Amino acid sequence: MKAGKSFIIVLVVLVVFIVIVFLGYSIYRYPAKFRNLSDNSLKEEEVKEVRSEILKKEDVKILVAYFSNSGTTERMASEISTELNADLFEIKPKEAYSNIYTQGNNEIRNSARPELAETVDNMDEYDVVFVGFPVWWHATPAVINTFLESHDLSGKLIIPFCTSGGSDIDEPMPTFLDSCDGLAVFGEKRITGTGEITGWLEELELQSATAQ
Repeated sequence: MKAGKSFIIVLVVLVVFIVIVFLGYSIYRYPAKFRNLSDNSLKEEEVKEVRSEILKKEDVKILVAYFSNSGTTERMASEISTELNADLFEIKPKEAYSNIYTQGNNEIRNSARPELAETVDNMDEYDVVFVGFPVWWHATPAVINTFLESHDLSGKLIIPFCTSGGSDIDEPMPTFLDSCDGLAVFGEKRITGTGEITGWLEELELQSATAQ
């Protein structure tokens, strides 16, 4: 009888241990999963209205802003900038990351907003803002949220793009949209190579707008 009780106790302890380990792993692997995220970006019809007004302009001014750690996102951003004759801006934290895995994870989990090295002084001149980033821990790097919240982007078309070895754009979008209150977000895409960019831009119909 005692042996049976001991077995049950050991089994319960083992199950509890497994649950704790699994929960801890989930919190670390998906740091944004347990955050209270919101999406107050403009609805589809409202985005269409903003886009329509922008495309009516004779000269659509475009900014390609990006954060890049390994250089992959930078290459994609540079190609987009070249094809659209758009301005390029690198999003950088004021303090460089010494360990992106630990720091990036902690920032995402704690909803941190790392200070930017610099901001875009003439943001009011742009109609369309591409925002590029690598996917970190199935989420948007926190410095991107700082960028979005540090500029007045109302009335502009915001186009997110990401680079990732496996995660699609749908995974980081909840953390991206958490900083897009009242903004027109449109045409988001995961880019795996520069060969995809021309076709994507044609779908966005921005090349003709910049060529007017």
